[in-house]
Amino acid sequence: MELREVEVFLTLAEELHFGRAAVRLRITQGRVSQTIRALEKEIGGALFERTNRQVRLTPLGEQFRIGARRGYDELHRALRECRATARNITSQLRVGYLPSMGSDAVTGIVNAFEQRHPECRVYLHTLQLRRSLDPEPALLAGDTDIALCWSPGGDGSAMKTSRLVVGPVLAYVPRAVLVPSDHPLTRHSSIVLDDLVDYVLINPSTAAPAHQRELWTPSTTPTGHTLTHTADDIMRMTHQDEVTANAVLTLVARGNGLHCTITTLLDHIPFSGLSVIPIRDMPPMALVPVWAATLENATIRAFARTAAGTVQAAPSH
Repeated sequence: MELREVEVFLTLAEELHFGRAAVRLRITQGRVSQTIRALEKEIGGALFERTNRQVRLTPLGEQFRIGARRGYDELHRALRECRATARNITSQLRVGYLPSMGSDAVTGIVNAFEQRHPECRVYLHTLQLRRSLDPEPALLAGDTDIALCWSPGGDGSAMKTSRLVVGPVLAYVPRAVLVPSDHPLTRHSSIVLDDLVDYVLINPSTAAPAHQRELWTPSTTPTGHTLTHTADDIMRMTHQDEVTANAVLTLVARGNGLHCTITTLLDHIPFSGLSVIPIRDMPPMALVPVWAATLENATIRAFARTAAGTVQAAPSH
């Protein structure tokens, strides 16, 4: 059933005259009759009683009129609101991201959005690691409009809270462990979590909400073996107020421990003397846009749609 067919039915239900309905709809009277017959065939019963003198609704027609009018009006109201909202693109948008996501990919999304919405300027800024692990405070405070975040666990659900909206997954990246290039694990092309039992893991995900921590850096392996995390808070280890990716890489390079990360980390943040080894039994990291539910607007929704379309349209390598 098409929207135009419903419109023809509702117009005839109001006019109760095929000729007048045709004039209002700017179609032929024969087209009105044809459309009504098609609807009656689809529904399985007569919607109108037709005589030489009058046209009137059958009981079935009246039942359909009530439901069709309600649905038709709601759909048109939704269309009007969405069209109005779509035109309400703001003049600027602030987007935060982590360097480990790769500036090329982020810039490609931004360029595509600005080409589609030239009235809006996007301002990019890098996020500190703690803000990407828990972006809610910064988003609710309005420090940034959208945060591009890594969501552990294979989808975007780890980033969901009652006050945040998680957009479509833009990319999936396999998990890996970051090690010094001369580490014994570099003899393997890939590992499982059990291979990390004898090593200490640097775990900046202590800054993440509790429900995310196990997904970022597990405390046990799938077989039940315990994984050892650094006992000291990473901020005390680095003597910094903010945790950065480079600080974590430096700790690994200095032998303070290994770090669960993504396979593409060193592609985007080169660091001499380090290597990444894929982890086979961890779900991939998902890249997702996240924003505050109370601050959602047409610009944010348009950016999320553009980001999804840009990544999906990108050639695979």
